[in-house]
Amino acid sequence: MNTEPLDPGRAQEVAANLLALADAPARGEDEAHLLRRLAQVTVLVPGVEEAACSLLGPAGAPGPMAASDGRARRLERLQAELREGPCPDVSRGRSRKPLADIPLSHPQNRTRWPHFTSRALVEGFTAVTSVPLVHQERTLGALDLYHQHGRLGPSGIRWALLLADATAVGLGHRDVLRDALGRADQLQTALNSRIVIEQAKGILVERFDCDLKEAFDRLRGHARTNRMKLADLAALIVASPADSPPFPRLRPAR
Repeated sequence: MNTEPLDPGRAQEVAANLLALADAPARGEDEAHLLRRLAQVTVLVPGVEEAACSLLGPAGAPGPMAASDGRARRLERLQAELREGPCPDVSRGRSRKPLADIPLSHPQNRTRWPHFTSRALVEGFTAVTSVPLVHQERTLGALDLYHQHGRLGPSGIRWALLLADATAVGLGHRDVLRDALGRADQLQTALNSRIVIEQAKGILVERFDCDLKEAFDRLRGHARTNRMKLADLAALIVASPADSPPFPRLRPAR
């Protein structure tokens, strides 16, 4: 088995990318770029020929993916289409352990993944290693390493695990950031609605010489009767001329 460690230059490049993968969302790097980076950096690991990664979509369906070359991309798509192969098994597995150096020509694996193993052998690979992407006990997807049987040693698998973990952290940060931005948008929308409602109340106070409570009661009553959102009604009042419905200015008696 190949136990060749990373040379200093490659080790430095992989280490730098560990940080880049972990803080990608904070730097504005999107999901597609993050996955491409993972696939491209993984091929720097000794023994790895090509790499691909896939995320789980809603309800466990195949999600976004990236690959280091066409062969790995074809194998990743095949697994997604047939739900067969190491990537689906690792993504759905509860153990969250990698499948390391799986010989594709072994009869047991040919029976387990008949379509995948045949295609991978045709593409020139004799083994695959699949590593789960896990964040806070939740499996997000998997990283697949395509190589020759016996050529990927324990050191290479450890590097792959580090890359997968860094990516999972980055994806977890993405979800936290997305939730925070969503809540901020909701708060801003609520604030904007409140501001326009207060503006509309002020207009009705001036038009009908009433207090704020009566102005709000008029707004709320009209909105309910006409099945309108209160904020939409308020925006209509603020944007319309004073003599326009639904609350035109009262004309003085002659």
